[in-house]
Amino acid sequence: MDERATAMATMGRVAAAASQATNAHDRAADVLEELRAIIPFEAAHFSMVDPVSGNTQVIVNEGYDQRLLDHLNGDYFRSELASLNMIDSGKPLRMQDVPGDPRDVRTIEEVLLPAGYAEGLTMCLRTPDGRFTGLLNLSTSSTDQPSDIAREAISSLCGVLALMTDPLQQGKWLSTLVGASTIGVGLDAAGRPVPIPGVTGHELLEPDSLLVRVAGRTAQSQAWGSFIWEQAEQYYKVRVLPFTAETQALSAVVTLSDTTLDPLSARELEVLTLATEGLSNVEIGDALCISRRTVSTHVEHILEKLGTPTRAAAAVKAISEGLVLGHVRRIAQH
Repeated sequence: MDERATAMATMGRVAAAASQATNAHDRAADVLEELRAIIPFEAAHFSMVDPVSGNTQVIVNEGYDQRLLDHLNGDYFRSELASLNMIDSGKPLRMQDVPGDPRDVRTIEEVLLPAGYAEGLTMCLRTPDGRFTGLLNLSTSSTDQPSDIAREAISSLCGVLALMTDPLQQGKWLSTLVGASTIGVGLDAAGRPVPIPGVTGHELLEPDSLLVRVAGRTAQSQAWGSFIWEQAEQYYKVRVLPFTAETQALSAVVTLSDTTLDPLSARELEVLTLATEGLSNVEIGDALCISRRTVSTHVEHILEKLGTPTRAAAAVKAISEGLVLGHVRRIAQH
């Protein structure tokens, strides 16, 4: 798999890890682990911005010593970010991307370079509605990393990572998922469905159904928490909420609600689903028994309908919004 395909597949895993129903530290740690596939960093951290005080709080740190970490979360570094328009833009910046001489930036000249970090990347995390919720710093000893492709990939993930670090999102998963539908079921540790008092069941959520098995694998792997399921030309939005070990006897809650494919067609949704797995147009065509040219046309229509500039951005949007087919996804896995 070439670098761009690896980056696309990694973006999908990052979006899934960022959307897990675990605490902020565990989600951020899992995201950093996934990002290693495209940036072999020596040090990295995620921080959260308090929406009231504006203070920065470290969520997870790998490799930075306390002195350097304090600087990267301090007022002076924040002022440098503001002067480079990074807080307002949400665009990731490497040392080599800094306008003029990077050594004119005090943090680079006096902090990062003396610590042995020759390159790196910083991104201020902004939610889709424009709020600055957190900070990502990655540092490498090699001047060859992060690559242009890696920077592009991380840029596409800005909104997803911002929601991960958003304190206002903490604790909303259960109320959001259960409240969004009156059809649902719990899953025990073995993946068996458990009726939930006050919540209606459904034939798709019966024991040993394919949907329950897919939902169980989703919960176990902390993979996509939302996807679309088709049954007899009827489409359903499925949401899977994996629980942490501290949460009673259920391992997850699965909810079901009617949905449509708008604005995509059924075939476009199939193509988009496989694209999020990092498959090339040729591989997608082979899986769906259609030509490469037909796949290319579908991809063009998908980008236009989703309002996304690139295939990678469409994949991130598909994963974060659950625009994937749960049963089609199994083609890429098996």
